[in-house]
Amino acid sequence: MSTTRRLPLPTHGAIELLIGLALLAAPFAAGLATGGLVLGVAAGTLVAGLALAGADALPVGAHRALDQAMATILIGLAAAMAIAGQPAGAVVFGAAALAELLLIVGTHWTRSR
Repeated sequence: MSTTRRLPLPTHGAIELLIGLALLAAPFAAGLATGGLVLGVAAGTLVAGLALAGADALPVGAHRALDQAMATILIGLAAAMAIAGQPAGAVVFGAAALAELLLIVGTHWTRSR
């Protein structure tokens, strides 16, 4: 029997919004080049938008699938930054991907009404 508590969807949305906002700011703080800034702002906007729209606008399964797709995209961006010789960008996108993956795993994916 598991005693692990999972995050409810509203808490998931709040944490996901924080991840998105952090992803908006982190490329500037890390001093990334123009490409990294554009990718960071775009990815941060998508994550924050998903957090804001996800609670009631999307079915739970769709939100989970979009979260998984976003985590995959972030992993790809981290790999691309590493290949391009931008270690700061790889860290920024890798940390965002890890945060998103941990949030996916830690969420109780049912609506409580």
